[in-house]
Order: sequence, then structure tokens, then C-alpha cells
Amino acid sequence: MASAGPEDDAMPRVELTESGWSDDERAAFLRRRRRRNLYTVAALALFALAIYIFAMIKLHELGQMW
Repeated sequence: MASAGPEDDAMPRVELTESGWSDDERAAFLRRRRRRNLYTVAALALFALAIYIFAMIKLHELGQMW
């Protein structure tokens, strides 16, 4: 069996083509994606904060803290 060279393991090259989107459509898409990403980050941060607060309350109630 022949050994694989570095070119065999390379990812296929992606060719960029015309998307057909106007500049306004691309800008609107990027705005929506940025907004959706910010909402996702905010939701994850609120979830982490809720877990942290819940853990602090439970630890305090059980006498394991302070």
C-alpha cells in the first residue's frame, strides 16, 4: 500500500462564485445574523447566570459557603 502524501490529505479547494445577492440583501443578512448571534450570546449568559445564582443559593442553604 502506498503512503499518502500531504496533497492526499488536503481539503478540497472551494471555488467562490457569484451569489446573486445585492449589496442591500447582503447587508440585511449580515445584520440579521449579527442580531441572532447577540441574542444567542445573551441567552447563554443569562442561563449561566441563573445556574450560578441557583448554585450560590443552594450552597448557602446547605451551610457549605460563608
